[in-house]
Amino acid sequence: MLEADRISKNFGPVQAVSDLSFSARPGAVFGLLGPNGAGKTTTIRMVLDILEPDGGEVRWNGKRVDAGSRHLFGYLPEERGLYPKMRIGDQLLFFARLHGVETGSAKKRIAELADSFHLSEALKKNPQELSKGNQQKVQFMAAITHAPPLLVLDEPFAGLDPINVEIFKRMIRELITAGTIILLSSHRMEQVEELCREICIIDRSRAVVNGNLAEIKRAWPDRFIRLSNSGDTAFLSRFPGVQALPSDNGYLKLKAPPGIPPADILRAAVAAAPVDHFEVVEPTLNDIYLQYVRPEEPMG
Repeated sequence: MLEADRISKNFGPVQAVSDLSFSARPGAVFGLLGPNGAGKTTTIRMVLDILEPDGGEVRWNGKRVDAGSRHLFGYLPEERGLYPKMRIGDQLLFFARLHGVETGSAKKRIAELADSFHLSEALKKNPQELSKGNQQKVQFMAAITHAPPLLVLDEPFAGLDPINVEIFKRMIRELITAGTIILLSSHRMEQVEELCREICIIDRSRAVVNGNLAEIKRAWPDRFIRLSNSGDTAFLSRFPGVQALPSDNGYLKLKAPPGIPPADILRAAVAAAPVDHFEVVEPTLNDIYLQYVRPEEPMG
């Protein structure tokens, strides 16, 4: 189990992370979200023992993270990097050996992963001969050649086409089935919502939402309504506080505060124009994110 217990980090006068706590359990994906500059990368570096917290501590299976536990972890950083003139197979073997994997076991694992990622023919090539998407798959493989119990993925879907996104998601599901703890940082809300059981949203160094995603949705005070009509929204003037949100796959999406029954909105909509579809839906992770994360203030 991974635990961050009230960790903080300052860089001079700048507070990068403030009093942050969360826990991630085996066989699950934990989503670490937030805008650029919120403190996600600093948090990841403290989890990996690259940076030492100024306050609090990160624990792995009840003990403070140190060089010994760090050696077990896997990490796919946002800043990609491979040795450009070293064959893919040799690089993957090198990374596995750095983590203490015996050569024969490492070669077997690499062959299995290459087959899963459709890269068997690429093992004899140099990275510069591969597309960016395939280079990214190689880096994912490098992060898991030693079968890490904790895998940290920082923006793993950035720049991938839809086919490779599905390959990455399939591999993530296989890893969590095997009991891996995955810490996922991404701006791709759809993928995070699909994969993550627990989330923490950081804004300006502090956690603003933290917990089980399904429970956060159930406790959400506002109601979200999706309806299909002629596009007439004049009836909304009867409901102060109800907001029309950007279109949701061609549907009109509304956010209604507590105290306004959806049935009242339906009656008003039907009176205004024919309604083909009406449903009350859960907030999406994107809805939750936009509610809590404040826009950046312009530089003066």
